[in-house]
Amino acid sequence: MHQEIVTTDGSAFHFRDFQLAELGATSVRMRVTFAAPKHGTEMHSVTGSAFADKRWDAELRMFLPRDPAALQPAPAERAMGNMVVGVVEAAGAGASKFKLGERVFGYGPIRDLHQADEAQLYSADGLSDINAVSVDPAHVAFVAVRDGNIRIGDSVAVYGLGAIGLMAVQIARAGGARRVFAIDPIAIRRDFAKAHGADEGFDPTACDAALEIKRATAKKGVDVSIETSGNSRALHDAIRCIRQCGNIVHVPWGPKDCSHLHLDQEFHLNRPTLIASQAWSGWGCADRSYPLWDHERAYQAAIELLRSGLITGEGLIHPIVSFADAPGALLDVFKQPHKTIKLGVRLS
Repeated sequence: MHQEIVTTDGSAFHFRDFQLAELGATSVRMRVTFAAPKHGTEMHSVTGSAFADKRWDAELRMFLPRDPAALQPAPAERAMGNMVVGVVEAAGAGASKFKLGERVFGYGPIRDLHQADEAQLYSADGLSDINAVSVDPAHVAFVAVRDGNIRIGDSVAVYGLGAIGLMAVQIARAGGARRVFAIDPIAIRRDFAKAHGADEGFDPTACDAALEIKRATAKKGVDVSIETSGNSRALHDAIRCIRQCGNIVHVPWGPKDCSHLHLDQEFHLNRPTLIASQAWSGWGCADRSYPLWDHERAYQAAIELLRSGLITGEGLIHPIVSFADAPGALLDVFKQPHKTIKLGVRLS
């Protein structure tokens, strides 16, 4: 019997036995060697999202009230995890993309054995396990940097230094940003940012970060700010630190509580452009440069940035724990976030 890690509400995590279905014609089965969750997205899913009491109408592109009789049931156990790396153990009769024994990666829960259609997996050639599980945050950050239209010589502020924010720091610098400011209350995240492209790091609980950024840019502000935390204070600060008519890129779900977001202040007087960044085919959102750029091209570009060494997940995946210790480590991610950047789970 095989095992995966599950939770109901994020207050506890445990192992659950599971069995894989029979291999489909183009399915690939992989022995998982390394895995990582996606902290913000998974917490959002566990604690309740807009989909819990509303339905998405794809034609109207609006959330509409659900029929009370059709409200979603109480939360059930759900598997945790975002990306997995492993070795191909078996493949369906029609699968030809990978060879047995080849290292591959893709989306999947934290489990010892995983199976997916070959089209959903990628070769891990040239990627460490750590960089392979960093592809997802790198892709999100890559799209955010492009959405902000960051160009050579620009100054940039990145609010929220989880995996996506730290990738945005690196990609903005690799793309030609002249100055990069990194803002987060967690010291280990600011330290990584300063070692990987940020000129300065600010703790927003210890200073007025937006004011410090204005002072550091001759009172002008940055050309682009990227907000990844889903915190209304951070989004408001990302507005405050911007140049007149600059770009603000908002990446995450939320904030759910907008009590600290004030659109009657700097936003109204400085006329910035607020950009929602979500170029994912699952939501029917094309890249802003489509058809020249689509989801797959951006995803492959993120992979190549990691392969080339222009950006890295090495040191960003912290801590790395064993499969046996992963349930407790996952609890720390949600209860003691100051200890972690992005959790990694080593299975073999």
